[in-house]
Parts: sequence; structure tokens; C-alpha cells
Amino acid sequence: MLASPFVWMLMMRFPGLFPGYALHYAALHASAAGRWDAAEGLFERAAAHYRMDLGVEALARLRIHQLVTRARAAGNSAREADLLLESAQRLARLDRIESFDPPFELIPARDLFETGSLVGRPSVATPLHDAA
Repeated sequence: MLASPFVWMLMMRFPGLFPGYALHYAALHASAAGRWDAAEGLFERAAAHYRMDLGVEALARLRIHQLVTRARAAGNSAREADLLLESAQRLARLDRIESFDPPFELIPARDLFETGSLVGRPSVATPLHDAA
């Protein structure tokens, strides 16, 4: 249900009807589908819920997802590198984060580095990981 563009439109128009985590997961679905504008709108609506609920850790995870999504959408390698560096620095402060692959399970934060998910290549080992 959260992977539907129609549902994303409803969630963006009526965010008060949905909990923050549902908006966040819908944004992850939109990001996975390459629907950058929808993802951005859903991330912002989820962030508003998390701030209102004082969901500090959830908001920190969301902001990392949002930065990576912006990097993937950038189309500019310098901008992408800056955003990925910032997201990696923030990620280092977390223990767990939702993966970028449906069903977006919580995984150890370091696993995003090891799988290459920060650069949009989920489930592909990086050279650093291969050398370990």
C-alpha cells in the first residue's frame, strides 16, 4: 500500500491522517522508485510528525534517508559526494537504521556502508568490504 503513487498523493495532502513512521516508509518507497519529488515531500511531512512527537532518533534516521535520496537525485557528482559524506557522518552516530531496500527493515547502521547502499548499489559489496 505504501508503494503506491496514489497513496503518496493522499499522504502529502492529508499528512495528519497518517503516523510519522508511515509517511517515512512511504518516502522510502518513493525513493526506491526514483520518485525524488514525492520522496522529498513525504520525508518533510514525516519529519514534522517526528518533531511534534519528539522522535529524535527517528528524525535522525529520516534525515539520513533524505540526504541519500537527495544525493541520488542530484545528477551532479560533486553535490552527490558532499551529500553522501554528510550522510555518512550522521550515520556514524546511529546504531540502527532502516535499509534502503523494501521492506526497509532496521539494520545495523554500519551495514549501509558495507552493502554500498549509500551510493545506490544495494546488496553489492564495496571494495573495502571485499578486502576485509
